[in-house]
Amino acid sequence: MTAVELKEKLIDKINHTDDVALLNQISRVIDLDTEANDIYILSADEVKAVKEGIDQIENGNFLTNDAVNNLIDKCLGR
Repeated sequence: MTAVELKEKLIDKINHTDDVALLNQISRVIDLDTEANDIYILSADEVKAVKEGIDQIENGNFLTNDAVNNLIDKCLGR
């Protein structure tokens, strides 16, 4: 099926449904696709936080997932 055929099929289904829940779901999916193409501009605080995180990683100041899971298990007495 080509993109044009798929678009026509979807338009036809949308035009023939009165299911508001379905239409809302379709709208959310389309909105998500549109939002995914938007460029997010970080604030100064966000840029600072990202730089701090990169510095921490470069300085070895981090825990692996396994280390965190072990720490949690230890705190919970498992």
